[in-house]
Amino acid sequence: MKQGRSGKEQEAGDRLSEAQIRAAVEAATTSVLLMVIFQVTGEEKWLEAPYVPPRAKGLTDRDGADELAPGIRAEILEAGADAVRFLQDGGRPAIEAPDAGLAARMMTICVGEQVEPKYGPMLSVELQRRIAPDRADLQPPLVAAPEGFKVVVIGAGVSGIVAAYELENMGIDYVILEKQSDPGGTWWQNQYPGAGVDTPSHLYSFCFAKHDWSRHFELRPELQRYFAATIEAVGAGDKVRYGCEVERAEYDAETSDWRLRVRNADGSTEDLRTSVLLTAVGILNRPKLPKVDGLGSFEGPEFHSAEWPADVDVRGKRVAVVGTGASSMQICPAIAPEVERLTIFQRTPQWVAPFENFMEDIAPPLRDLLRTCPLFHGWYWLRLFWQFGDRVIEALRVDPEWEHPERSVNARNDAHRKFFTRYIEACLDGRPDLIEKAVPTYPPFGKRILLDNGWYETLKRGNVELVTEAVAAETPTGLLTAAGEEHEFDVIVWASGFEAARFVSSLEIVGVDGTTLREAWDDDDPRAYLGVSVPAFPNMFMLGGPNSFPGSGSFMFFMEVQMRYIRRLLSEMFERDVAALDVSAEANDRYNALVDEMHESMIWTHKGMTTYQRNERGRVVFLTPFLNIEYWEMLAEPKLEDYVVR
Repeated sequence: MKQGRSGKEQEAGDRLSEAQIRAAVEAATTSVLLMVIFQVTGEEKWLEAPYVPPRAKGLTDRDGADELAPGIRAEILEAGADAVRFLQDGGRPAIEAPDAGLAARMMTICVGEQVEPKYGPMLSVELQRRIAPDRADLQPPLVAAPEGFKVVVIGAGVSGIVAAYELENMGIDYVILEKQSDPGGTWWQNQYPGAGVDTPSHLYSFCFAKHDWSRHFELRPELQRYFAATIEAVGAGDKVRYGCEVERAEYDAETSDWRLRVRNADGSTEDLRTSVLLTAVGILNRPKLPKVDGLGSFEGPEFHSAEWPADVDVRGKRVAVVGTGASSMQICPAIAPEVERLTIFQRTPQWVAPFENFMEDIAPPLRDLLRTCPLFHGWYWLRLFWQFGDRVIEALRVDPEWEHPERSVNARNDAHRKFFTRYIEACLDGRPDLIEKAVPTYPPFGKRILLDNGWYETLKRGNVELVTEAVAAETPTGLLTAAGEEHEFDVIVWASGFEAARFVSSLEIVGVDGTTLREAWDDDDPRAYLGVSVPAFPNMFMLGGPNSFPGSGSFMFFMEVQMRYIRRLLSEMFERDVAALDVSAEANDRYNALVDEMHESMIWTHKGMTTYQRNERGRVVFLTPFLNIEYWEMLAEPKLEDYVVR
């Protein structure tokens, strides 16, 4: 697979003409371009006034470069063109890889706010991963697997692709079992109108698979093509068995391996054995329907948003969408212009942020620069990583001295509340009825923040109604609210979320003492060490396990961090001739006690709302309470003293 290239490694087809270089630097984010200029020249002046632009407000990829003096801006563009030309001609930067201290200092300039020195090691390494992911010094030492060692990966979604990349690099014999007919996981499954990411496309990307994204926030079809191309490019195309569902896995203590029962696409069953069971099954893939009377009695088409039929036609129809979460917010603006009437049933309103690059194409000159200049691409990624990551999470910690805990958790969070409220009021100006329904009462970020892709414009449409009465029952002709009001429909869409607290629930997994994973977790109370290992389930490792999803940031990044940890763990096993291991009960309890303690000081435990991130007992099981940097450090090296060697 071709990775990011620079200098003489760059292919002729990636070379930009002089006119293209000039256009590219003009379109570039100035603060990112300054990082390239500084590394190429080594000249300190580029990190100082008057060249550094102020930080722009919001989550745009632009900065305050328009506030620079015209002469200064012109000087930056000239130096930027020189730097890009130099790199394209095979030149080596004066600073090829900034060390930890310099990386933190540069990042402070790049994002326009103080970035603590503790981030330096992560920033330095992750920058290099985006420039040259296969560089030998970025990889853990390679230890050969023992003869006959095999890995079964369950799932060919995002985390399954990450697993394939690392297992290929290790030279391990593996197979991916995927119940669907194609890779992509949730992006294959969710084919509803308007489906797309609310994370910037370049942040929602593998470090080992650059892509020439056309939109700032890409839609499902292109994401699906990206995943399908990547699984082939990493060499895993012939390692995937599609239409193959794992029904049961049981650990065999005598042979220190796993016995699997799988069901093939033709309906036949098969038994397999594997040394390691690696679950990459995802979590937002098992639809959850609300408990309403008469469910299933509707005589027209009804379906969960994740099971949108290919042949359904909503044009000219009376459509109900139940729910106002992320899926609904993408579906409703997409179908509202086509339907006769759209009725949206809302249980609680969502906090929504301005979506400055909604449906916007990435300017072709900027695409040229991102595609052909790995150094620019690396810093562009780091800037997004900060904007959508720890910069946000720091605002979500509870201030015990804060005087308005009912509406926010600290002063900064309250400022977010005021900003988002003003935004909603401006969008719904002239519609006090909608403002009353649309402004939440719980703190911003308590639920997943959504991005406005035309949601409020949709609510104002003449053929759209927002109903805040709960759905009490389904009837043959429509829905009945708790207030007894009947609504007739032609189509009902349940945008009601997923079984997010029931991790790894698509199959039965049995550990060393005959206990199933569901029993060990008391159904919806999953606990795992680092989100990766569970006591008494040896050689079963998880990608995307409990409490291992970012509170804000890149899911792709977290899966890469977890798989690199698992790679190091496997290497330790090979080096020490260990047949099997699993986390000790003591280490698991200690870790999860820390998780729960930290969550008590985070916004997601606020009592003012319900959220899929908590189980029915109120415990947060989905998100990690840690900063990105903290989780990255925790998974830097395995601690075998926390494991039971079998």
